[in-house]
Amino acid sequence: MKHDTEKYRNVFEKMSSEKIEEINRLNDEEHQRQAQAFKVGYKKDICYLCNKPFKTISKDDPCLHWLLRQCKFKKKDFPKIYEKYGYGSIAAFIRWCANQERLISNINDLEEERSDRKILSYTVKWKNIEWTFDCSKNDFEGHIGTSIDYPHYHFQMRIDGRQFINFNEFHVPFTDQDLFVLKNTMEQSDWFKHDFGAIGSGMQDAVSVDFDDILEHTCRSDNEEEATYHFSTMIDARDNPISGEEIYQIQLEAERTGKSFAFLAQKKIKGSCKTKYYY
Repeated sequence: MKHDTEKYRNVFEKMSSEKIEEINRLNDEEHQRQAQAFKVGYKKDICYLCNKPFKTISKDDPCLHWLLRQCKFKKKDFPKIYEKYGYGSIAAFIRWCANQERLISNINDLEEERSDRKILSYTVKWKNIEWTFDCSKNDFEGHIGTSIDYPHYHFQMRIDGRQFINFNEFHVPFTDQDLFVLKNTMEQSDWFKHDFGAIGSGMQDAVSVDFDDILEHTCRSDNEEEATYHFSTMIDARDNPISGEEIYQIQLEAERTGKSFAFLAQKKIKGSCKTKYYY
């Protein structure tokens, strides 16, 4: 099905603000319902979609949890998954799983690292598994004149660093819903927004947050390796000398309040403190 995104835009512009608010509310409620069901099941190693343990596989009932490879999922079974689930559902599920292990840092979807020739290009890690989605502009248009003349993407899966599914083995078709979302995201980004929800956020979402908000709302972590953000704070005291005691008191306050040293230093040593962050 062809998607004329200008027509969708016209429909959107004719909607009342109340109608738009209602649609957004219903979408948010449905996302929250699914996210909660997912998290409850995940803690028990049970898939919220099929209500079966991650370690089970039923060939006549394909499910996204197969991709976790806790069951006897084989490469030849992959078409059964994408024939039932679209890109959006597959991506959401594994992103949600990845963020249960380590929030945001396991999803490298930074736009600055994506080639201009790519529609999709990012990697998701979970335990010993790494999945990668890839779609060039030619893939998205379909390879005209070939047997692959339909919009598709490529999928790679590595287990313990070893090959399991390679990019060139499958040309995974986008569903009509996928095409609706992707085309509107590319062509109507000023009013159409799509994401994978709070538990599906990746590195791009992390760097899109205003830095002052990051400082204010993040908390200290007892385990630096599991932290989402890492701050590096430099205090320039050449023009405004600061004692070691003042720095020590800031450190104590950070430990007492749970706030980051960077946030408190920015507040207490204005003009002399510079902070950088990475993830």
